[in-house]
Amino acid sequence: MDCFAMAKKMFRFLFVILLTSIEELPLCFGQTEPIRHCLRCTGTTQTQLDSCIGLVECGDDKECYLNTTTLNDGTWIKTYGCAKRSTCGSLAGPFGKRDTASTSVEYCGKEICNIDIGHFQEPPTTPCGDLSASDCRDPLALKTICSDCETAEYCRKSCGLCHDHSNTWYENVVLFDYDVVHKTCSHSSTVSSAICQSISEQAYNVFGVVHNNYTINAAHSRSDYLILHQTNSYVILRFRTNGEPLTNLQLYACKTTGHGRVDVLLNNNTIQESYNGTFYAHLSWQIHKLNVNQYQNVRDYTLVIRKDALQVSYGHYWLSHVRLESVVTHHGHSG
Repeated sequence: MDCFAMAKKMFRFLFVILLTSIEELPLCFGQTEPIRHCLRCTGTTQTQLDSCIGLVECGDDKECYLNTTTLNDGTWIKTYGCAKRSTCGSLAGPFGKRDTASTSVEYCGKEICNIDIGHFQEPPTTPCGDLSASDCRDPLALKTICSDCETAEYCRKSCGLCHDHSNTWYENVVLFDYDVVHKTCSHSSTVSSAICQSISEQAYNVFGVVHNNYTINAAHSRSDYLILHQTNSYVILRFRTNGEPLTNLQLYACKTTGHGRVDVLLNNNTIQESYNGTFYAHLSWQIHKLNVNQYQNVRDYTLVIRKDALQVSYGHYWLSHVRLESVVTHHGHSG
């Protein structure tokens, strides 16, 4: 292998650059629908709902789910995640008061729909009911029927598999999913590509690290990322929307050495201050809810992710992707 070929190979696998005050447009605007995200938390009680901010990527062969265990005292424990639909959901049935805890599982196939399945679930196209009035009203027969997912489809209503749906439902849409390293951007198919095209990025005192680079940190992720390693490191994204309501910001990030605290600001509104809630040395998605009222009639935005300005933070913060979402209202069926 000649020196030129060897140099190209080394550059491809050991690419590390120092970015200082660079501003440029994204290099690619993807037409592929961004991978669906689901809320992910385990053993969440009523008092812990606000702290449930973890997300998981969910492939096309899986769905978001909500597993609810209702205890004898009426309280519940919820688990959120992504999985293949393997059960028929709630199998409560009209068998009177329970002496033990009961569990139900609900599935949905939209972006972060398991955060509130009742609002983010498209209503069924066909009525939900029982196929046999006589069999499904017989308590003895019904107990057997509802104990099995396949036979429960025969008595969906009586087995508790029907859910009340209004004609109005909501859907989270991705305005942009932006890769801060490669400057690529994707969005939901129903969203204009103009938002992605409007993004410009400015970074100061950050390292860019690409996949297969073991020289920076042995805990590197399968994704590429920027390292905010100095006390004055920052990443700024500027973009223009079409006036859509902004509902949540998602960051694919983590902290490593030290505290790795950051501030997150959108148009000078503080989303997070001295934030230290990311995982250690493991890139993961987290959701940060936005106050819709702060951004009414706003189109031009500046998102700032910077090292903690209140407390000097010597820890490293890794940032890979930034996703911004809105919500649309549907009346009836989307198809």
